[in-house]
Parts: sequence; structure tokens; C-alpha cells
Amino acid sequence: MSRPVQRRAPKRNGGFSWGRYPMGDTGVIAYRLFRRDLSGALHFEGLNFYPKDTREEIALAVRAACHQLRDRVDTIDLVAMGLAA
Repeated sequence: MSRPVQRRAPKRNGGFSWGRYPMGDTGVIAYRLFRRDLSGALHFEGLNFYPKDTREEIALAVRAACHQLRDRVDTIDLVAMGLAA
């Protein structure tokens, strides 16, 4: 079943947000992941997917990027709190 991918703007919630942006007729879909650290600074991870990519591949890549962003921001927060080596 093929469904069109719709735009999803990031929601304003706690520390993590994401958005999905189809790039017109090119078929490219951009995912943008955002997370704030304890100081309020915004950190970003961007992914682009093409028509040949399956939903499973997209889901796995977005999940991995989400974890990578979380780990990066958590490291920054730990350093800021003086708990990291």
C-alpha cells in the first residue's frame, strides 16, 4: 500500500521534536530531529530519504539518528553538570 507522505511540522514539547518535509516533486523526504540541552541550546540532526528507500529503512535510520542525537545531547548535559570525565 502506497501512501503519500505528508508534511509534519515540529511540535513544541519538552526537549525533543521532529519534522518531516517532502521536497516537492523530487520525491526526496527530509526528516529534521531537534533536541534541547539543559542550557536551552538547540541541537539538530537532518536526514534525507529518496523514493527508492522503503519505510522500514526510513524507520530504522530515523530511530538510529534519534538515539545518536539523544546520546550527543546527553553527553553535553553531563559535561555541563560536571559528571562526565
